[in-house]
Amino acid sequence: MTQQTKKQLGAFYTPIHAVEYMLGKLTNFDKNSKLLEPSGGDGVFVSTILKNKLLKPDQITVWDINPEVKNNLNKLSIKNVVIKDTLLNTDITNDSLFSHEQFSHIIGNPPYLNKQSDYIKNNKHKLGNIFNEIGANDTYAMFLYLGCKLLKENGQLCFIVSDTYLTLGIHKKLRKFLLKNYTINEITLCSKKLFKDSGALVNTSIILITNQKAADDHTIVFNDCRNNEVNNYNGKKYKTIQKNILSYPDYVFDFNGGAELLGKINEFEKMINYLDGGLGMHTTDNHKFLAIADYNGIQYAKNNGITKLVNIKDINGKAWKFYHKKGGNNKYYLPAEYAIRWDKRSISNYKMPSHYNLNDNRQGFVISGICSNLTARLSTVGALWESNKAMCFFPKNPKKYPPEFFVGVLNSKVYNKMIKLLNHTNSIQIRDIKKLPMPNFADKDIKTITEISKNIIKKLKHNLNYNFNKDQEKINKIVGAYFINQHEKK
Repeated sequence: MTQQTKKQLGAFYTPIHAVEYMLGKLTNFDKNSKLLEPSGGDGVFVSTILKNKLLKPDQITVWDINPEVKNNLNKLSIKNVVIKDTLLNTDITNDSLFSHEQFSHIIGNPPYLNKQSDYIKNNKHKLGNIFNEIGANDTYAMFLYLGCKLLKENGQLCFIVSDTYLTLGIHKKLRKFLLKNYTINEITLCSKKLFKDSGALVNTSIILITNQKAADDHTIVFNDCRNNEVNNYNGKKYKTIQKNILSYPDYVFDFNGGAELLGKINEFEKMINYLDGGLGMHTTDNHKFLAIADYNGIQYAKNNGITKLVNIKDINGKAWKFYHKKGGNNKYYLPAEYAIRWDKRSISNYKMPSHYNLNDNRQGFVISGICSNLTARLSTVGALWESNKAMCFFPKNPKKYPPEFFVGVLNSKVYNKMIKLLNHTNSIQIRDIKKLPMPNFADKDIKTITEISKNIIKKLKHNLNYNFNKDQEKINKIVGAYFINQHEKK
């Protein structure tokens, strides 16, 4: 199979050590076992099963969309090989199917194609109908759902898949489906290097599921191997009661010991209720409509193919406006790095959300959408902002809750931990921000956090390399008390 074909099919072949590890998780192989590999690929799962004499060839069924698979598996004496589009041509809505086509064991590495892929776009309507219960967002998620539906009672499924289902909002329905209907035995968070040799930049997990409703006291074992060498599956262990996850925001999986904090998030109001703003706009062509803001010889932006410079004195809301577009790690303060064309012809090309106020001159703050942690900083007054890489918010009551107060709170240690529990990826979404809580902060704490934050910003304006760690620790202590201590401050 060519690299191009692999890319189109979302196929990344599984290292043998991962296959061995996964097979070691499956139990109860006997003469009555019936195993399905729903995405046959290069046949490594099947060949390893036969090599280890776990099953005989006639106990194994393989499905795959690629005709080349059949030739490879026939060489292994596997006769029950069906070439088909597994997602589109397995009728999970037909109950009669299950009387003759259920499996005691299901194993595999499903293809990784997201909703932007041609496959999902071209089959959006049909996939949406078939997988209505969880949504047609990623092929691996649909395979996981389908696999569970095809399991016999007490049957076992072991898949290696992207780990985005653990926290991302688009997989909320999938998490609920799994938690309410199945026993999730173990989730291994694989080494970040697992598919490095295949050129796949994807964080993966191995999930083991039993087709049996979880007991009230059942605990999911999380085996965190993310920082291990690629073939080392002896990671740090965490345990979480499966039933408890159903009370967490969007049913996010607690896989690194954050159960107590997750349990408290829903105890408070949502911060978003105190804010206006949100997602930003799209220019449709950044190279054409953006320029780098020149602060009298200082530029804060990487050119990213944008070479035009505009002096800040010319960014006055007429021909040009200030524009926030980048993510990054800058907390508290960074001037708007770009300028956006502001003539009628240019504006006609822009795509803006309905809430977007083109003439909003309130002081707000920007949150980076692409970042390894939660970062908030004051926005440039009057600046517009880009969707995805930057989100901008304005306090509804700035006299009581100044923007600097929110910046300090959001940059705190507890909120950074919280956002990683809600979304462990580096792509922070607006839906994650909407889940963040707003404790009933005491007036004196609001004042103190605001003053510290303002001081940090003042220092950064003179020196962007100013080390504000000691200042941040003061804020961390104040904010953390609202979540760590049981009492509510007055």
